Amino acid sequence: MDTTTPPMLAPDGVTILVPLRGRTEDGVYYDGATKVVPGDPRYDELLPLARANPAPAPSTQGRPVDPDTRSMLRRAAGLE
Repeated sequence: MDTTTPPMLAPDGVTILVPLRGRTEDGVYYDGATKVVPGDPRYDELLPLARANPAPAPSTQGRPVDPDTRSMLRRAAGLE
């Protein structure tokens, strides 16, 4: 498990995200985060570190839709 990545302050300004990365015994890699909220035992300890490392805001804009791919999918779904 990767313990070198510092905790991040979630965009809500309250929740702390503690990254979890690593590899299981059977070779499966994982990447995720644990949420720490006010009242959790480690919250006060992690808050100063998380404030110094805010998580990026989620992107609201995705990649542009390819019109040819959209048409192909609509035909395959029977919508065209």
